[in-house]
Amino acid sequence: MDTVVIGLGNPFLADDRAGIVVVEDLERLGLPAHFEILHTVGFELLDKVLDYKRAIIVDACMLGKNVGEILEVSVKDIFTSSSLINSHAMHIGSTLKLGDELYPERMPEEIRIFLIEVENIKEFSQEFTPEVLKAVEEVKRRIKELLVL
Repeated sequence: MDTVVIGLGNPFLADDRAGIVVVEDLERLGLPAHFEILHTVGFELLDKVLDYKRAIIVDACMLGKNVGEILEVSVKDIFTSSSLINSHAMHIGSTLKLGDELYPERMPEEIRIFLIEVENIKEFSQEFTPEVLKAVEEVKRRIKELLVL
């Protein structure tokens, strides 16, 4: 398989688990990709994307957008948009940018990052905010479409 799909987040915190749920649900469908769950962003993320042609990353964010809004960004977008600088995504961007510097021949040719604007990241819960639940379903649909092309 030449694609890895990575979900980031905390599996115990309401909306913060959005990336994890997307990846777990897609993996159960038997789609043609490798699926990974990460609870932190750092070198673990870099290890998971190396040697794949394409990486798709899903994470929750709090950027002041409307709850449930989906942003599809690239590593380049993270560094050129001031609205993404203070997000969790900055760590994603920094890690992937470092990978480009250290392992340019091993990094994916294509990296897509799906960010879901969330509201509740402090409450221990297995329930999403309704708008986040809708966004999770939409991100699953979009990624499934990318994987079956």
